[in-house]
Parts: sequence; C-alpha cells; structure tokens
Amino acid sequence: MDLRDLLAQLDLPPGDHYYRARIPCREDEQLARVVRAFSEASPGRQAVFREAIDGVRAGLLLVFSERVAALAVRLESSEPLVQGLVAASLAQEGDPREALAVPALHRRSAERLGIDGGRIFDEAAGRTDLSGARWLADVRDAEDSPEDVGYEEADDGEGFRYERVVARQRRW
Repeated sequence: MDLRDLLAQLDLPPGDHYYRARIPCREDEQLARVVRAFSEASPGRQAVFREAIDGVRAGLLLVFSERVAALAVRLESSEPLVQGLVAASLAQEGDPREALAVPALHRRSAERLGIDGGRIFDEAAGRTDLSGARWLADVRDAEDSPEDVGYEEADDGEGFRYERVVARQRRW
C-alpha cells in the first residue's frame, strides 16, 4: 500500500464516535492494517511514516491502542497487546504526554491474561522502528496502574473495556 494511502487511513473524522464504538469495529480493523503495514515497512518508509504523525493522528493511534488493550482481554490473546504497543510507540512522537498513559493498560491486560508483560513489550519493540523500540524500553517497567493514569476497568455491556475517568479534551 502506498504511504499516502496508509496515512489517509489515519484521517478519521474527529469526535467521540470511534472512542465509543463497539469493540471491535470496522475502524479497529482499518487501524490494525495501518499498524501492521508500518511494522512490515522498510526503515526508510517507517521514518517517513513516523514524521507524518501529528497530534491528531497520534491521538487516534492512542485510542486504538487503548481499545485493543481491552480487546486482548476479551479475546484472551496477546496479539492485540503487541499491536497496540506498536501503535503507542508510533503515536508517542505526536502526543508524548498522552502516550505515557497507555502502556499501563497493556501491562494490566497482560496481567489479567497471565502473560509476562515484559515479553509483550519486547515483542512490540521488535515490530517497531528504533525510536519506538527505545520508547518501549523506557516505559516497559513503569509501575503505574491504569487507575494511576486516569483509567478504570469497566464493562460496556459487551465485555471488558478501559474507560477514562476524566474526559479527554480530544476524543475519537
């Protein structure tokens, strides 16, 4: 897929729709394809892609990461955790403060699944670029819980979900 086409997949209309959508939804699949394509790209293409991640696109990738942390628990699978961490590692350049909250969700989900959280971070580091791998190494062993970073564990009527305790200024 052409780089412009991949970036266009990150241009969802802003608002609360995606954040509040069912897990999983069509947009989750769309963003999963983008993250997978980033992981499989050459280092040069990854660098160009990373450079194009602005605050809006970073926010979308962070919401995706948050949603797939919950999806992993629902599916009892570690793969969404790895993909969500790759997305967060990419988003951290565009929204570094918000990106710091998301790894706590992935650590908690790994704990709920009985999986070694460090292994999940290491696997994600192997699927991202050097900048993302460094960031993942920096946040890997943090001890903050979802509650510490403003989330609570909830049930949306269809299954497990993380919810922001305090509303974000920008939602998808």
